[in-house]
Amino acid sequence: MNLKDLLVYIDLSSTCSTRLATAIQLAQQQQAKLTGIYAIPPHRASDFEQPYKLAEQAKLKFQQTVEQAGLESEWICADSSRNNLDLVQSINLYAHYRDMLIVSQSDHGAEQQSTPAELPEKAVLGAGRPVLVVPYTCDTRTIGKRVMLVWRGGPESSRAMHDSMPLLRAADSVHVISIQGYGGDEAYESHNADICSHLRHYDINAIAEKHVTAGLSIGDLLLNRCADEGIDLMVLGAFSQFRRGNQILGDVGRYLLKSMTVPVLMSH
Repeated sequence: MNLKDLLVYIDLSSTCSTRLATAIQLAQQQQAKLTGIYAIPPHRASDFEQPYKLAEQAKLKFQQTVEQAGLESEWICADSSRNNLDLVQSINLYAHYRDMLIVSQSDHGAEQQSTPAELPEKAVLGAGRPVLVVPYTCDTRTIGKRVMLVWRGGPESSRAMHDSMPLLRAADSVHVISIQGYGGDEAYESHNADICSHLRHYDINAIAEKHVTAGLSIGDLLLNRCADEGIDLMVLGAFSQFRRGNQILGDVGRYLLKSMTVPVLMSH
């Protein structure tokens, strides 16, 4: 079964065109409907005209681009001052009703930050659906042709694999990579069952490889393997932890959000 209903975050930032181009590629590959969502941040009731003018600019650009691509589309404008939700909460709310949410990696060096820097992390943790994070330096020529599935076992890995199954089935090649972390890893040692045998039931002939970190961080090892194999999509189960009472992504997920070189699909 294909993905049928994709949601892409739209704003007026420099990363939006790359993000939208990636979303259009996936929608065409999956024969899916593409919905754009623009979130208006909180504003004074007396200052409603300017935010809505910007929203109309974003809507026009989205509709023109998607129409040229020949896709079925929809437009959502969520006003945080009316729904009493912050920008990220508004996006996550609508993501609950879609197959996938597409956002961009935060560009901390950008001069203007119209979108909260924590959007990718909070989307992964709160959308309830797989979230595709597109690097702000992404080359959009291909996505999903050569896929790396990061497999550690456990519910996060299992969910990521099954959430991405339509993409795995459409890929030209799938590499399943397992990495043993520092000080040993019980999950790594115990999953002798070959996940590739499960994938073969879906006509996916995946290549499996296991690695032990040797001086490199797990994140760096994954990115190095992406470069070595020409990977254009990484699929990862997003682990989380609590720090000072706040839920955040695990160390590997946070590192990849900061340093990613290819689009990363995360499920939590």
